[in-house]
Amino acid sequence: MAKAASATLQGDLLSVEPYRDASGRRTPGRTFLLEVKDAASSSMLLASLSMLDRLLVEKMTTVRERQMAEVVDFMAERMLVPSAVELDMARRLATRHARVLNEFGHFTAEQLADANGSQAGNRSALADNWRKRRQVFTVPHPDKTARERDVYPAFQFEAHKPIKAVHEVLEAFGAHKGGWKLALWFTSNNGGLPGSARPVDLLGTNPQAVVAAARRDAEGSAA
Repeated sequence: MAKAASATLQGDLLSVEPYRDASGRRTPGRTFLLEVKDAASSSMLLASLSMLDRLLVEKMTTVRERQMAEVVDFMAERMLVPSAVELDMARRLATRHARVLNEFGHFTAEQLADANGSQAGNRSALADNWRKRRQVFTVPHPDKTARERDVYPAFQFEAHKPIKAVHEVLEAFGAHKGGWKLALWFTSNNGGLPGSARPVDLLGTNPQAVVAAARRDAEGSAA
């Protein structure tokens, strides 16, 4: 067990030595020399060392316990076996994701830069700027081995440029929907649209209705 730090008063200097382990060897540390103005101050400082040592040990114990709890949670999460229902839900959702990309296609940031004649050295700059302005959104590509991890569903674009109504939809939903939830909203039948159409099918012909449906749905999800 490590021994407490030693402290000795030498004239007007208080020398605080680093810890030593059970074998008497110094543990890694540094030696500090503290200037003490008077005997009363030095006595107070000496008396506080044991308390500081105890507080430090308690703090380190708390940190270790928290780190251990995080490791246990991390491992337990990966040891949990999904139920049959959860596996079926995951399979259905993965199928829907793949169907969106297969039906409508997708662009990488580099493809959008090339199609728009961008001369920027950073081939992602143009699409990134659109995304930051919430004119378009990305989804993670299901193929994790793909070079481009995030792609842009192609239905957001007309002649490789963002469709204005998409921006208004993204503004309506704000932070309530992530990439895939947005993609599924656009490509799912919506009872608030004429004939329960999919928003994606009306982007070119009735964008006002799509934006109005998004605002209604956003109000419902925020309630």
